[in-house]
Amino acid sequence: MVIFYPSTCWSGAMHTTGPLPTFGKLVLQFLGFRILEEFGNYYGHRILHMPQFYKYHKKHHEWTAPIGIVSANAGPIEHFLGSILPVAAGPYIFKSHLFVAWIWTLLVMFTTTVEHSGYHIPFLFSAEGHDYHHKTSTCWYGTMAFLDVLHGTDKPFSDTVDGKRQFISCTFTPVKNTVPNNSCKSE
Repeated sequence: MVIFYPSTCWSGAMHTTGPLPTFGKLVLQFLGFRILEEFGNYYGHRILHMPQFYKYHKKHHEWTAPIGIVSANAGPIEHFLGSILPVAAGPYIFKSHLFVAWIWTLLVMFTTTVEHSGYHIPFLFSAEGHDYHHKTSTCWYGTMAFLDVLHGTDKPFSDTVDGKRQFISCTFTPVKNTVPNNSCKSE
């Protein structure tokens, strides 16, 4: 946000005065932000896995079994193109209040850390897909899966035990108990 703040004020794309949006408008903005972030994240990530660009992304894949802090393990080019732009695009395009942009950025930082944590936390998206991506580097480029399904980059992952665990759990029962290793064909 520090990088984009001067340009957003100059262009009028973000504001710091006036009332905060209503709850309904906030939900619609966050939905729009999430869709824009998914497109930016999926296609940016997919491009970074192309041989000619992988050198910029390789640092992030030094960890094949990631932990939360690994989400920030990136060089400046990857961080700008793969992290900052997809997250900042929504608040910029929607001309959001700066407070809304801050809340959005905090939510993305939290979910990205969880996605790299290796934990399947109840009521949140599963980390299984991104863990598998770090293990293989060949599939699961997005965060919400709909572009992976559309482009078929979910297939190597979907048939595995890890793929069967890719869901939002609404209980505190460990997912490895809900979907044990012997419940699917093994890799």
